[in-house]
Amino acid sequence: MASFEQEELEFEEPPPRPATPPVRKGFLLVLSVLSTATLLVYGVPYIADRTGYAYEAGRARAASEALAKLDKAGIVDRAGELFRLATAAVSPAVVNIQSQRLRRVGDEAAGAPRGGGLAMTPGFQSVELGSGVIIDKRKGYIVTNYHVVRDADRIVVRLGRGDDVLARVVGVDPKVDIAVIQVKSDLKVQAEWGDSDQLDIGDWVLAIGSPMGFDHSVTAGIVSATERNDVRISEYESYIQTDAAINPGNSGGPLVNLAGKVVGINTAIISQTGAYEGIGLAVPSSLARKVAESLIKEGRVVRGYLGVKIQALNTNLARQLKVPSTRGTLIVEVQPGGPADQAGLKVGDVIVKLGDREVADPPSLRILTTGQDVGARVPLEYIRDGQSHQALVVVSELPPALELIPALGLQLKEHPAATPDAAAIEIEQVIIGSPAFRAGLRPRMLILGVGKVRVKSLAELEDAVRSLDLAKGLPLLVQTPDNQVLPMLIGGPDAPKKP
Repeated sequence: MASFEQEELEFEEPPPRPATPPVRKGFLLVLSVLSTATLLVYGVPYIADRTGYAYEAGRARAASEALAKLDKAGIVDRAGELFRLATAAVSPAVVNIQSQRLRRVGDEAAGAPRGGGLAMTPGFQSVELGSGVIIDKRKGYIVTNYHVVRDADRIVVRLGRGDDVLARVVGVDPKVDIAVIQVKSDLKVQAEWGDSDQLDIGDWVLAIGSPMGFDHSVTAGIVSATERNDVRISEYESYIQTDAAINPGNSGGPLVNLAGKVVGINTAIISQTGAYEGIGLAVPSSLARKVAESLIKEGRVVRGYLGVKIQALNTNLARQLKVPSTRGTLIVEVQPGGPADQAGLKVGDVIVKLGDREVADPPSLRILTTGQDVGARVPLEYIRDGQSHQALVVVSELPPALELIPALGLQLKEHPAATPDAAAIEIEQVIIGSPAFRAGLRPRMLILGVGKVRVKSLAELEDAVRSLDLAKGLPLLVQTPDNQVLPMLIGGPDAPKKP
């Protein structure tokens, strides 16, 4: 068989591919970058938007279906019914109050407030428009704010459409801004007090009153905070803060829980415009009720008294006194023979609890003390040298002389001096619109004397005040910051009135 010599086969190389021109490469690169950028700028947000829209649309459909089921079961209507029932329980007991003053020479003409209100009595002008709530239909007692009836020569109460009656003042408490007035009329309804101590942040509340003169207006909101005591608009503060709309004319009206009970008296708004901005303040019912009942029973407010001077704690003080936190109130002076002295308390002790309530700071202790019944034996917890101790304190009545100074709108402190003869009392704060403010007293002034008696301490001031006929006013000798010494009279028949 023949053999063949195999030949080695060779394959030709394929022809080279043409090179891409540099210009074309750059164009493709730019196109690729632009396409990617377009996708990122427009495509991804579009896809995300459509996805988000689909998600929200799905949620909306699911919520609508759930609400339809709840509505079919009557649950939605029941939730709204709580608001309707609470309003129906209290609204008939809410009244419109207008304080009027005899028209004086030079007074501008004034009629009923814009929007609503009462017709003006000839010869009078309106000085304040507010609200009130009937708490005793048999005796005609109505609770409102002190500032609503302050400086009034005549008080007109609208009980219903065309049913306007005159009212008299039973008693007022400027320190809490509460007043009780009385009408002689056949009242059909009264509101019931609730327990403000049970309120918590987030609870629903209703504000009922006459904003801008529109009777029986109702707004809803929640409790934003409790125990606000740093507002500095009254002497005793423990406000409920709410975002229920409160406007001029709401003052004195009730703050109501969904059980149809009065848990507060609407008092003020925090605003830079004078209108509602989401922060309303109400005196809690635990305080307002006690003040109102004391005014009705005694004609004045009887407050509890421990006989101590106190100050707030800071971090350094708490560390020095071996107190675990800055919550509590430091005793800086104990009145000899007073309730705290008899219970064994001393300067340097830190009160942390009174009764069953914790003491957070000096204002909270003052509120808790003033709410105690005179003669009550109240457990008190305090810290001394880092150790917790218990005491039983018998609450006494706050002396009238101590009541007078805050009632006039003054907050005082002893002024340090190089020599005892130069000692004086410094005016630390003056409440705007108070008798002291209208008399011309201002912070940083020094009180040198009461009448003809030289005073160098708060104790001497209190002793001097006790010997005066306060119906004639409180005469003071005052030194201004520029060293002028002037006599001033606070209160009395010739005291200047608020315009």
